[in-house]
Amino acid sequence: MEYQVTLFCSTGKYKPVSTIVQTDAKVDIKDKEQLRKLIAKGMEKICAKRYMLPKDFYRMGFDKSKVREYNKEKIEEQNAKRYAAIKAVKYVSGEWKIPTRK
Repeated sequence: MEYQVTLFCSTGKYKPVSTIVQTDAKVDIKDKEQLRKLIAKGMEKICAKRYMLPKDFYRMGFDKSKVREYNKEKIEEQNAKRYAAIKAVKYVSGEWKIPTRK
């Protein structure tokens, strides 16, 4: 299973940072111990990518986190629906022109 771990800055000074963490089995997100392990794994991956230590992130204010199940097909489907709705509104309002290709 894949999970997306996102770290947030509580002060709002920095943008959120996220990564995808892979696990062998499905993790119960409601179980706090498993959730802590996922967040620690995500923090480790983010720190390695940015050549930083976890204490540097805590010092910068990244002390909030979220975990969600990452299903690429489902996310792409949601994005396609959202884009179709935006296109419909833009065409009706006249902000975008309907393409006239033959």
